[in-house]
Amino acid sequence: MCTPWHLVDHVVMPINVKLQDHWICGRLNIAERRIYLYNSLRSGRYMTAAKEACKPFSVILPYYFSMLDFKGLRNEAKFSTMEPFPIVAVDGLPEQVTADCGVFVASFAEYFIDGKPIPSSDFDVEIHRDRLAVLFYQYGMKKQTENIESESEAPPSLPKK
Repeated sequence: MCTPWHLVDHVVMPINVKLQDHWICGRLNIAERRIYLYNSLRSGRYMTAAKEACKPFSVILPYYFSMLDFKGLRNEAKFSTMEPFPIVAVDGLPEQVTADCGVFVASFAEYFIDGKPIPSSDFDVEIHRDRLAVLFYQYGMKKQTENIESESEAPPSLPKK
């Protein structure tokens, strides 16, 4: 079940940095009108490309919020502006050494959702990769054994009369 955006303060999203064949984690802070950028590649070239990948979200989200009347839904005047959302790069994150950006994105999102700080050291990508693999395997097995369909896999429901 999806929660409407006007009822939440944060939206976590994976963002593809196409030119670098890299994934980053973006976190939209609706209350602050900012996009936080979690990038596991910290060099200047990758950071510039990551900020460029976030820019379309930064520009289009104010229009999206205007169309949805966020100003009225949240009773906050700051949603009447069409100024792009500032993009803030989060510092002190662990850095990837090999092509592990997907593991970093999933882990960054998980740390945020669980309300835990992201460790700048003591981040063993192998442990995170193995743990995620086990979680995905268990989820897949549960779906098979209990015949569970994900919302996106379920047949469309008929409109109510």
